[in-house]
Amino acid sequence: LEGQLHRFNTIMTAVPDFVYEINSEGRFTYASQSLLDLWQIPKEDAMGKSFAELDYPPELAGKLDRQVQQVIATRRVLKDETPYTSASGTREYEYIFFPLLSENGDVESVAGVTRDITERKQTEQALRESEARFRAMFEQASVGIVQIGDGGRIVAANKGFCEFIEVDEHDLRQMSVGDVTHPEDLPRERELTRRLSAGEIPEYTLEKRYLRPDGSILWGTMTATFVRGSLGESLYTLAIVQAIGDRKRAEEQLRVSEERFRQFAENSADVFWIVDARTQRFEYVNPVYEKMWGEPRAKVMQDSDHWLELVHPKDQEMAKEAMPKVLVGETAVVEYRIIRPSDGQTRWIRDTGFPIWNDQGEIYRVAGVAQDVTDDKKRTEKLRMTEERFRLLVEGAREYAMFLLDVDNTITYWNAGAERVFGWKAEEAIGRNGELIFTPEDRANEEEEKEVATAKAEGCATDRRWHLRKDGSRVWVDGVMRRLDHANGDIRGFAKIARDATELRKSEDQLREANEQLERRVHQRTQELQAMNESLEAEMTQRQNLEREVLQATEHERARISQDLHDSICQELTATAFLLKSQSKSLATENSPAAAALTEAAEMVNANAGATRDLARGLHPLELGPSGLVAALRELAARTNESVTCRCDCPRSLRIQDASTAVNLYRIAQEAVNNALRHAHANEIVICVERERDEIVMSVCDDGTRPPRSRRSKGLGTQMMKYRASVSSGTLTVESKRGKGTKVECRVPLRP
Repeated sequence: LEGQLHRFNTIMTAVPDFVYEINSEGRFTYASQSLLDLWQIPKEDAMGKSFAELDYPPELAGKLDRQVQQVIATRRVLKDETPYTSASGTREYEYIFFPLLSENGDVESVAGVTRDITERKQTEQALRESEARFRAMFEQASVGIVQIGDGGRIVAANKGFCEFIEVDEHDLRQMSVGDVTHPEDLPRERELTRRLSAGEIPEYTLEKRYLRPDGSILWGTMTATFVRGSLGESLYTLAIVQAIGDRKRAEEQLRVSEERFRQFAENSADVFWIVDARTQRFEYVNPVYEKMWGEPRAKVMQDSDHWLELVHPKDQEMAKEAMPKVLVGETAVVEYRIIRPSDGQTRWIRDTGFPIWNDQGEIYRVAGVAQDVTDDKKRTEKLRMTEERFRLLVEGAREYAMFLLDVDNTITYWNAGAERVFGWKAEEAIGRNGELIFTPEDRANEEEEKEVATAKAEGCATDRRWHLRKDGSRVWVDGVMRRLDHANGDIRGFAKIARDATELRKSEDQLREANEQLERRVHQRTQELQAMNESLEAEMTQRQNLEREVLQATEHERARISQDLHDSICQELTATAFLLKSQSKSLATENSPAAAALTEAAEMVNANAGATRDLARGLHPLELGPSGLVAALRELAARTNESVTCRCDCPRSLRIQDASTAVNLYRIAQEAVNNALRHAHANEIVICVERERDEIVMSVCDDGTRPPRSRRSKGLGTQMMKYRASVSSGTLTVESKRGKGTKVECRVPLRP
């Protein structure tokens, strides 16, 4: 037994794992030497102690005690991991607790085995990180990554390749390399793959065309390599695919660009030239050289210094200095004159040379553009003279303030007129903001910004306001701000022109004050006239009412007289005629002459009675109800018809509700008929009444002849007719033409 125990201890000493036993009270009853070495205490100091007493962290000691009791209670093996810090540092450990049973089956204690798994954990972590990096690279890489198995079968593909080929990964797994490769590129790829699998090459790169399901073709660069296992066996082919469509397009664009450059250079109005930086010989000169320089370009291609011979002697030194500057990396712009051998003309040339760098950062070519600027020089000189004249004009216009501002509203020019109007000298104003001349209240209201905004949007903005002078006084200006543009339409600044209008402003203020006083006086006078007008209207209304009452009284008096004539005189005359006839009959046998005289007297009395009745009816016609006017006019025509032809053309359905209007129309017709009989000696009279829209139109026409206008009586008849028409809110016109008679027409509104 002792020998076995010795062998057991020897084994436990050699085993790197920690082996130990814990009783039901959680105290150690055995610990292998490796565990004692970890604790760095002798065996006698460790036995009988708990985890806490062995300086385990409280949280870990509590956890381990609970797990020991769990194993005792459940009789099951428990496996767990935990970090533990000892004198050698913090390490990761894996431990197993399992119950030790007695002969009767009770749990006597718990045995434990703990293993240091720090290296394994680190390896696993490194593996996980490596796999994560690969997975991230596989899934997130912008390039395509494809795993290819035996026979060219696609095993997996990342998002980049799926988007490149426009096929989802599930469908790609059902496809092979041949399904996505252009047929013309497939043999070359298969040959390279064969050599790769045979170990002849470690990898290969191939530019190939890929096919999308829609038949479109994409260019890509594929780099393929074998991925092998730990034993060297081939697992799969890993292909990395990068789209080179942009590069291919760039190459095509470069080719097209070079072709365009050639066409452009061949057809340009400027000379394009290229010189080898090392030999300083011309490599290219376009055909325009022959026209601009007046000689074949073959001469300059054969002798690079020949062009300098054509440069004006005074400009040769300056022209020669350009090339050394370009060869050290500068861009040189030089203007010189040439004397053309073809016609002897002197032309101005602006020559711009610039370096061309290679991939190594070296200047290997010098290129340039030569332009004939002779006409530009002439225009520039003309412009200079124009600007000089403009400057003289502006400086001489001292009555006007003229100044320029840039896009930031900074004053860039200030003429003498501006100095006179505002007080600041040019050196004081130039460089300052345009708000310099604005009053404090206008600055607070941002009037200057509003003016600039208006000028920007509309091209100009009026400037009529009080401005500030240098001495603090104010000046009223009448001016305008205009936007100034570059040739391409971009804004380059503003120009402001203004004149001192202070005296004019004062005159305007005085005129405005005078106008206001005049308006007040006119308003006052208007009120007075309005009051007088209202009083006059009241008087006229009162007068019209009185006249209406007079007409009514006249009609009442006519009616009374008519009634008296009819009831008294007519009755008495009738009775007298009856008496005379009676006496005539009684004397017929006794005295026939007397009887005849009485009979004649009776007839005369009857005639007078009839005339009296007609007079009574004329004074007061039939009652003029709604339809009474037509009847009264017909009766008037019938009475008049006894001496002349008189007819009445009136519709029987015509009705006039207003009795006053009917009476006035009747009296007008009566007066017109009487005038035709008395003054015109008419043979025919026509009375007409009709309705036109919202008016009643009555006319009396005759065929008589009236005396000349100078001999006509200006009696009351016509005036009364017009007055009666106005009382009924109507109008009356009298038209008389020589040989055509007279027409009296009255129009009155139809009242409900």
